[in-house]
Amino acid sequence: MSQEERTWLGGGQTYVVCAYYTDDYCDQVNALLASLKEYGLNHHLLRYDTRGFWEANTGIKPEFLLDCLARFPHHNIVYLDADAIVRSEPELFGRIEADIGICFPPADQGFSHRVLTGTLFLKQGNASRAFVQLWLDEQRRHALHNDQESFERALDRAPSVRFESLPISYVKIFDKGEEAPVIEHFQASRGKRKFQKIKKHVRNTALGLLLLTAMLYGIITLVGS
Repeated sequence: MSQEERTWLGGGQTYVVCAYYTDDYCDQVNALLASLKEYGLNHHLLRYDTRGFWEANTGIKPEFLLDCLARFPHHNIVYLDADAIVRSEPELFGRIEADIGICFPPADQGFSHRVLTGTLFLKQGNASRAFVQLWLDEQRRHALHNDQESFERALDRAPSVRFESLPISYVKIFDKGEEAPVIEHFQASRGKRKFQKIKKHVRNTALGLLLLTAMLYGIITLVGS
């Protein structure tokens, strides 16, 4: 098996832990793989070529998950971001009855989104496949947005899908909160160039130049009058 795909189904779980990565996440995905092996968890890790910027790379997620649902028809799917590490046995994934498990973080904890998509549970079936297709459709319509934003738009269009909120310990950000992590995320994307930040910087620079130009014009007009 090539290093671009690493798959093992000998763990005996009813689910497969799935993650994708681009070349700049190789160190992180190797750490994730080591933790999956430590707990003997079924896993499927797949490399993708970069799509040029961070938002586009996060947009691979629903596409990848549709492929995983089709590829492993006898298993539920657990998705983890490539910079995650499993810290203890994720027993909850064997008991979820809902179509989709995802963390809806408390509003008072300062998260920027309604959902945290770094850890996901998808029950094998039509409901989860239909939702992920909605998610993919939203991502393709808004290609410059990240996967959490497109997930939220799909969420608003899927009232019949059954959701279960995962504990924050299953998507524990390494430097946020005091919970003991079951799955810990290391936010490697903080160091990536993001299109939205670049766009904001360009917009702010342009506004600054316009303001400076207006001020100079006013000064010149005042002096010349």
